Amino acid sequence: MTDRIVTLTYGAEAYAYAFTERAAESGAPVRHTARFSTRDGATGHAVSPALDRVAYAAGGELVCADRDGTELWRYPLRTGDQDGTYLSGGPSCAFSPDGRTLWLYRQGPMVPVPRGESPEMDRRLDRNPHLKRGTDRLLALDAADGTVLAEAVLGSSGHGALVRPHPDGEHVLVGVMEGQDGGRNFRARLEDGGLDLHTYGTYGYLDDLSPSGRVFLVGDESGITLHSFPDGEELGGFGLDAFDHDGDDFETLFLGMHLAAFLDEDRVVVSVHGERAVPEPEEDDEDEDDEDDEDDGQDLDFRENHVVEAATGRVLGPLPGQSRHHERLVVIGDGSWLSIDGAERPRRHTL
Repeated sequence: MTDRIVTLTYGAEAYAYAFTERAAESGAPVRHTARFSTRDGATGHAVSPALDRVAYAAGGELVCADRDGTELWRYPLRTGDQDGTYLSGGPSCAFSPDGRTLWLYRQGPMVPVPRGESPEMDRRLDRNPHLKRGTDRLLALDAADGTVLAEAVLGSSGHGALVRPHPDGEHVLVGVMEGQDGGRNFRARLEDGGLDLHTYGTYGYLDDLSPSGRVFLVGDESGITLHSFPDGEELGGFGLDAFDHDGDDFETLFLGMHLAAFLDEDRVVVSVHGERAVPEPEEDDEDEDDEDDEDDGQDLDFRENHVVEAATGRVLGPLPGQSRHHERLVVIGDGSWLSIDGAERPRRHTL
């Protein structure tokens, strides 16, 4: 058993990396702990804590298989009675810490809202007769055979979701991404044969859960906020103004859109990325077309990965070396992170 498993995919194979010890040398390549054969085009991978099975979505089904690729069970992701428009994206799943439950976020179609539910809804339908609602679901499946233990309608219309089981072994956090403006976030657990589902009031992207499970991160256009678990009380946060960047130098600048994760219990790794502004040519250079053309190929993309003190929002500085600007990082939560370069073996880094 292990506290954190990272799953990476290459073609029709999924590689699981289990981390039970601290990194011995920063920047050293790491070998996979287990390898699984999957169907081509498989998405939404999750590996069991015992490293003996993988779950993934392929061909409209959730598949659970052993290391050799032998399918143990399958669960349909769409049923015949689900008429409506599906958004882009896909399902997500994760095993509980004991490996007995597989949590599944399943997209549902956008369906028309019927009249007669409430006077307020009827007034909304008068203004927009084509109003639709989402029918996404959260399911708890028996990891042994795929039996549905419980399920609940989330009411969201997501393009995907982050499913993060809590280390207490009971709860799961689910952050449904509903578009560029944010998403809806939920807490659930199995109780009396059903799901005890709680919807958090914060509308934003669920980014990560701290290693202890006491705090979770939510990002939106204003920045990153920290919330206590389980009640969701806001504990603090930080925005772009915490970083030393002149807004006039950029056309766009975003915080945490690609990365916001706990480096450890006290520190967060967050990305700042955007597009640099194109310098306006000086009047004397307006006729110098050749010189202007030489600047057309300049790289305007900007990305930096920083470490922030969680409790205060104080920026501690950028990650060292190439990790400072690296596009594919996976933060493990034990003070280390992985850098991933194409089909090469990932490398593990520490401060």
